[in-house]
Amino acid sequence: MPLPAPTTSIPFSDLTSLLPLRDHRAYATQLQALAQQLPYPISRWPAFGEYAEDWLSVEISEFKQQLFYCERGGYTLQASGENLIDLSYQIFRAIIPAMTPTAQQTAATLDRIKDQRQLIWLRMSSEIYRMFQINPQFGMRTAYANVAWMCEELVRAGTFPTPQAAFNNREAILHGLTLSGLPQDFAANLYEQLKPL
Repeated sequence: MPLPAPTTSIPFSDLTSLLPLRDHRAYATQLQALAQQLPYPISRWPAFGEYAEDWLSVEISEFKQQLFYCERGGYTLQASGENLIDLSYQIFRAIIPAMTPTAQQTAATLDRIKDQRQLIWLRMSSEIYRMFQINPQFGMRTAYANVAWMCEELVRAGTFPTPQAAFNNREAILHGLTLSGLPQDFAANLYEQLKPL
């Protein structure tokens, strides 16, 4: 079931308003206000400047913009951002809904043990779709990472000898991109944008 092409919700110019912030409360308020423009709700935000158990915590100072995974009293650095736009990308990537409605329909027909690899593919494809709904820069950044993962996964599965050979197979990449419901023409255009890089 193809979905409508993802429409940008948060212009990059709005994200630049985050750059001067150095207080975690102000950053949380502004980031959550920007997220109100998204066509899907964020069900759970990380703790900003606070301790959290079994979830995420954000630390901001003059020198640090970090996202931690918190579990059983310990902190593991999940991502360190170069600035608050980079940190915002990492936060959105962690908290967006895991699958699009189309991917959820497909996932409901799969076995959660036997079909783990296919479920990961559905999540990767959905993540690209969701991040394009935030803005094109976040979408492209996610596409670079997730398409590279798809190529490596096709090599691990024995389908292609190298990641480059996998990427050169347009149909395989388009199939991976469209699993989430990303329209074929949008996926084809995205593939063309990734080709020269």
